[in-house]
Amino acid sequence: MKKTVLCFVLIVGIVMSLSSCFFLIPKTFKMSVDDVVSQDQSVKVTFVNGGNTIFIVREWNGKKIDDDIYGKKFIGNGDKTILTVPAGNNRFTFDLDFTFSNQNYSTTYPFKGIELRYDLESGNEYQIKGTAKSLGFLKGHEFYVGIYEKAGDKLLKEWKLGAS
Repeated sequence: MKKTVLCFVLIVGIVMSLSSCFFLIPKTFKMSVDDVVSQDQSVKVTFVNGGNTIFIVREWNGKKIDDDIYGKKFIGNGDKTILTVPAGNNRFTFDLDFTFSNQNYSTTYPFKGIELRYDLESGNEYQIKGTAKSLGFLKGHEFYVGIYEKAGDKLLKEWKLGAS
């Protein structure tokens, strides 16, 4: 009996300690914003979190979609959001955080309510990524959002957000 209880307690302890690591596993959040549009007239847009950027998509064409995509889930580094949208002119509103860390501290530059408009062609897939470009030692950064053609990772357009 003591052996069974010990094994049970040991297994529960291992499971509980490993469960705290589940938020580190990258997640993919998917949503089709318009189910009426046929597959051949739709486009996939992926918001890529990675490096030092985290996107939280809030709206598509003025329609609030963040609760439908994420619910109450934590959005972390390595996660991505894939939206299937109709081809043509699309407008996305999102928040974007750039975080820089070292051993001693972490600094986050938040950008809220960013609006991106782009005419998406059917049959293509796109990625939206954030980049920070250094202005030099102790001079800060410039922050950008770019839209890329997924095949070949070709930059199509880039928007400057600001500088630190």
